[in-house]
Amino acid sequence: MPFRALVPSPLGPVLLESDEAGLTGLYFTDQRDLPRVPGMAAGDGLVVSDPTAGMQGGRALRTFKVVRKPAAASGDLFANGGAPPAAAGRQGGAEAGAPMRLLQADTPAHALGVLQQTQRELDEYWRGARRVFDVPLAPRGTAFQHKVWRALLDVAWGDTLSYGELALATGMGAGHGRAVGTAVGSNPVSIIIPCHRILARNGTLNGYGGGLERKVRLLQIEGFVPVQGR
Repeated sequence: MPFRALVPSPLGPVLLESDEAGLTGLYFTDQRDLPRVPGMAAGDGLVVSDPTAGMQGGRALRTFKVVRKPAAASGDLFANGGAPPAAAGRQGGAEAGAPMRLLQADTPAHALGVLQQTQRELDEYWRGARRVFDVPLAPRGTAFQHKVWRALLDVAWGDTLSYGELALATGMGAGHGRAVGTAVGSNPVSIIIPCHRILARNGTLNGYGGGLERKVRLLQIEGFVPVQGR
């Protein structure tokens, strides 16, 4: 049985799920594949129905690429002293360490500890103070999905791979990119299992379950800037 909590984030509310083994889910609350949770409406009626949608400057966001941002003269990743860019639009903001809202009356101590550790590490990530997550993970999936998700965990902060390259990293041929892409799209633990670091073969953003605007923001936190593809 999963135990759930809602936590705020700079990119909008996040649903966390844990069991006695570890974190089983991390979803933005307007994701199309958000689990059904009694008493919680998905995205307040605003659901990311198309993970490839979004426009910027009159061009489809999925056609944009990302490039490494030059380091600031001070050595900080961000010119404002290491804080990630503020979120825009309906995603809203959040104070680091803001209260967690548990979604059940009784949460076992270990599951609660996992939820609290996840919120603490996410707060550090938003501030640019964490690049590797330590919270124990227990996502549910097939053997093939687990193989792909383990490969995703090896894509380090500040790096990206294409779907074909990720297929090679799992020991399969680059021609298995489509099957790997399906497993990536089924990732139940976003951000921490970093599917936002996977791009199309030509380097474009392609899609993201939480919406392409969030994919851009996550990559900006990790030192990238979006540019129009050619």
